[in-house]
Amino acid sequence: MKRFQQESTQVLDTQLERVVEPLASYISAASRPRAALLSALAVLSRVVEETNTAADAHVAALLDNRWCGAGRSATQLRSAI
Repeated sequence: MKRFQQESTQVLDTQLERVVEPLASYISAASRPRAALLSALAVLSRVVEETNTAADAHVAALLDNRWCGAGRSATQLRSAI
């Protein structure tokens, strides 16, 4: 099990490195690298928040469609989770 986790982590690290390396080059080459880094972090944070909001909406829609007929509202189900 531990070996699998290590291999999974290595694969993830490699994938992240491929994504982050061009961004790191961009930040390093910027005339104001600190401002570019802070801007990149702000964009990343915003995109993660938007993704989480979309995921929450999908789960809520799924709960509405699947469970509302069972006598419970989606709001009740979401608050129970």
